Amino acid sequence: MNALNELVLRINPDEHSIRVENVNDGVVSFKEITVETFYDCVKSSIRSEGVRSGFLPRNCFHISVSENGDRDYCLWHPHLCADISYYGTEYPDFPLPRLVFGFRVSQEGKVYNCRLGVVEDKPPAEDLAMFIYPFSNVGGFSLCTGNNALPVYKKASALVNLPGYLLQLPNNNDRFSAKNNKLHMPYRELLNHLKNKTTAYYYTDVLIPSGKTLKDFIG
Repeated sequence: MNALNELVLRINPDEHSIRVENVNDGVVSFKEITVETFYDCVKSSIRSEGVRSGFLPRNCFHISVSENGDRDYCLWHPHLCADISYYGTEYPDFPLPRLVFGFRVSQEGKVYNCRLGVVEDKPPAEDLAMFIYPFSNVGGFSLCTGNNALPVYKKASALVNLPGYLLQLPNNNDRFSAKNNKLHMPYRELLNHLKNKTTAYYYTDVLIPSGKTLKDFIG
């Protein structure tokens, strides 16, 4: 750059300040800017090609990409029943409330950070109310998959099968509490009580509001 017209940045790390000096024909003018402003200026000047999602799994209502390229997916589970098991007892077509799933997938297709939540049985919206999950293996939104090996998904569209796979994993008493259902029933008693009920019954007699919304789940 011509020395008669140059822009100089003076960074003072001790004071967390940045001074921008403009030298024009020997006349120096300056302005102090914040680190945040400097960062925004640099970021806005970088050309980005964006992110191509490819084919997304059905019922995907949110996706985000981390700095290392791993992706977070949130899926709206369309089914209100599943084949579940509890210590060797099978419960085919067991009724369920409306569920949402979240998980992170590495660039190699490995799944981790699985999440599970219960929402109102209404169309997806950020302010949709959520409830405490009444069964086992979930704390907050975090879903514990134990020592079970999760499938590797090379194609994002195939992730539509993951919620069904997770629901079919054997249930135990981990993270279960009778305080998490209005009936205060132990786990096996609760399962036997619900096996012939409807989804609507959960919302009137079983589920406890968590004070969270779908926006918190996406979080």
